[in-house]
Amino acid sequence: TAQGTAAEAGKPAFSMVPGDFAKLYCKGGAGHRKFDAIVTCFFVDTVTDICELVQVMDGLLAEGGVWINIGPLNWRKEARMKLNWDEVLALWRGLGYEFKTNTKVECDYHMQRGLKMYTESYTCALTAAVKGAIPSKV
Repeated sequence: TAQGTAAEAGKPAFSMVPGDFAKLYCKGGAGHRKFDAIVTCFFVDTVTDICELVQVMDGLLAEGGVWINIGPLNWRKEARMKLNWDEVLALWRGLGYEFKTNTKVECDYHMQRGLKMYTESYTCALTAAVKGAIPSKV
């Protein structure tokens, strides 16, 4: 693992904490530390400020860390910006992330199609990105 990661600091390598993610995990927040990987599932579109979320998650990942994501962009009505997926990718790439996987998959939300009369289904982004060195500004 990368030096200074959660497991080495004596904190659990995995955590689930209720509350405002950005407030809990921002620099100086109670949950802030470095992780080797972050997995998000149907999460990215739940925030009101995607730029803040990207900034917080970037601060949590160690260099060489991996962000794995699956989920749609079904922005909540309070979202300040309702970016399309290419715009979300541009935010991450601007921070030096290299996408190893970037594909779309069909996902059933509550139950598999055919098991009940109504099922929510989404076309989701399935991505895996590696945090590189901070890009230099020219």
